[in-house]
Amino acid sequence: MSLFKKDFKLKIIEKRKIWYLISCLIILAGLISFFVQGFNFGIDFTGGSYLQLTFIDESSADADKETAAEAEATEDKASNFTSREVALEDLRAVVNQYVEKTPLIQHDKTNNAYVIRTELTDEDEVNELLAAIEADLGSYHIDRNELVGPTIGNELVRKAILALVIACALMLIYISFRFQFWFGIASIVTLLHDALIVLSVFTLFQLEMSSSFIAAILTVIGYSINATIVVFDRVRESMPNYRAAERLALMNDSISMTFARSVNTTITTLLTLLALVLFGGDTTKIFVFAMIVGICAGFYSSVCLSGSLYYDFTSRFGKKKS
Repeated sequence: MSLFKKDFKLKIIEKRKIWYLISCLIILAGLISFFVQGFNFGIDFTGGSYLQLTFIDESSADADKETAAEAEATEDKASNFTSREVALEDLRAVVNQYVEKTPLIQHDKTNNAYVIRTELTDEDEVNELLAAIEADLGSYHIDRNELVGPTIGNELVRKAILALVIACALMLIYISFRFQFWFGIASIVTLLHDALIVLSVFTLFQLEMSSSFIAAILTVIGYSINATIVVFDRVRESMPNYRAAERLALMNDSISMTFARSVNTTITTLLTLLALVLFGGDTTKIFVFAMIVGICAGFYSSVCLSGSLYYDFTSRFGKKKS
């Protein structure tokens, strides 16, 4: 059974100035926040250290000091020792003494290893941190110890922007050929709107931006364009049944007919993301939160902005047809 009646009608286009104002206020707040406090870039962009440690159970017969020293010197991951667990709160308390930003610490239960990401870029500072961890939490084996340079993050941003530009250009060409040129322009504007909303939320709340954030932005764009195309496809199918003077009714009716689909797909996706929030690790939280913001922005833009933009573009710049 459908949640909406067959004669369910929305009056979206008449209130388009309200939708424009809401979007402009959020983006303006994000722009002000960007100039005041900037983005909170993670070590993928600013550089930092990546550590993976396995704590040694010293009570085990195989985990004596000679074995631990040999394992650390040779970095042999297959060394004969028994691992043990430590409390994440205790590990985080030690790491927080040597870093300013909140470190990203994850417990890999598969091999009982602990992954630590910090903004430390100096080898001596990293060694000092490792010494403090050993003093407070006991012996460990270093599975991985790497320093990440900021150039990798800069290259990642350039490639992401290039991918976004190419994707928008190709989508504009396809939509213009398959539908209409103004359908394509309205679609690209809504895509940029969704990306700006996510960026605004992250700078307003100073959420850390990592490489997974780039993946989330690109995923949101792919999701959002699909929802917008569904609305425009219904507009194109219904267009022969409306006169030129009835363009406003055409847009409202098309949005109303696709509204149930937009609600259902958005709720289904959000339920999946909620499962990732509850059962996923720390490394997926940034990706999931960016996806949640982007999905909500995509639903809002496909319902409230896409048809409104198309209506304004065709009213001002489109050719008038009977």
